[in-house]
Amino acid sequence: MPTAQNGSVVLSYDVVGDGADLLLISGSASTRAVWALARPHLAQRFRTIAFDNRDSGESTIVSEPYSASDLAGDAIAVLDAAGSEHAHVLGHSMGGVAAQELALAQARRVSSLTLVSSWARGDLYANNVMQFLASLTKSIDDDRILLAAILFVGAGATTLRSNALFDMVDAAMALGPLAPRPALLRQWNLDLGVDTLPLLAGLSLPVHVIWGDEDRLLPPWHSQQLLETIPHAKGTAIAGSGHLPMVVAPDIFAKSATAFIMRSLKLSD
Repeated sequence: MPTAQNGSVVLSYDVVGDGADLLLISGSASTRAVWALARPHLAQRFRTIAFDNRDSGESTIVSEPYSASDLAGDAIAVLDAAGSEHAHVLGHSMGGVAAQELALAQARRVSSLTLVSSWARGDLYANNVMQFLASLTKSIDDDRILLAAILFVGAGATTLRSNALFDMVDAAMALGPLAPRPALLRQWNLDLGVDTLPLLAGLSLPVHVIWGDEDRLLPPWHSQQLLETIPHAKGTAIAGSGHLPMVVAPDIFAKSATAFIMRSLKLSD
């Protein structure tokens, strides 16, 4: 498995597909495996580059707190290692915040930005959720139970009406273990400090905001705030989906993401 390096942090990544480069950045408590269902669709049109964030999967488990700008630096290191001078960037949740930081700091490297189930400033609702998840992480020793709690918060009502929670847990655990508890806590703490909102009006690249209309972890008003703040941003709501539209509706998600990126490619010609 190829790796990139940002200082002392080693980042595991892989490349699938051909076409324009598309960097996939996952969110808290997840790895690049979160893209497994949507990625085959995306790889039909794009050279997808996916990596495990620091504190997750096969990348370095660190020991100190970090910021979304540090995650953006990790993303740059992955692009460099993969030989990508510029890429379309698609980030989910915390990965969407890292994608925002990447676009703000290195605009020339970002061809377009797709923000999935993400946000720019935590309100009391979001902070309550993150603090709740942090408390569960501290108090639940059993990985299966903790993951069930995380998925319950992240799943929409439609998903919970049509799938057994612990079947979803077992499917997720088959893709790889949860990160160590201190790593998860560093991610929840990063989430509590998110505030890119004052800078987003300065973005001038194509931006697409995607959300699930049943997201309880970061409800749709967070995506609406992104749409209202970023000039000319486009929005797509995926019906019947919670926080993970690329898992619940991978074909619809990929079709929407692909259409936007292809339009941005035509506009840049």
